[in-house]
Amino acid sequence: MPKDLEYSTFQKRPCYRYIRESDHLPAEPPDNPMALVKLFDPTGSWTWYIAAYDPETRTAWGLVDGFEKEYGDISMPELVAMRGRLGLPIERDLYWKSKPLSELEFRVAG
Repeated sequence: MPKDLEYSTFQKRPCYRYIRESDHLPAEPPDNPMALVKLFDPTGSWTWYIAAYDPETRTAWGLVDGFEKEYGDISMPELVAMRGRLGLPIERDLYWKSKPLSELEFRVAG
């Protein structure tokens, strides 16, 4: 069974296992970053596309689609502790297929 690196203690379901050792996320953002993991707020409109993760600092890097789209560091302790409306935690999209972040940068919802 793959080791979970970041997870919610809300429930032990796969959608609350955010980053796994088996994701093979690089510690530094690569030149052509791929969104390997997609996390989202099930009661809101925020989405985090993760391309890198440093387990020592518990910092991820990727594209955040919230008030606007921006690249940057993501504090996993903050994301793990976050609760949306109805007290629900962030979830992992279990059906996400990896894509280059450049494909997501200008994608229009709909």
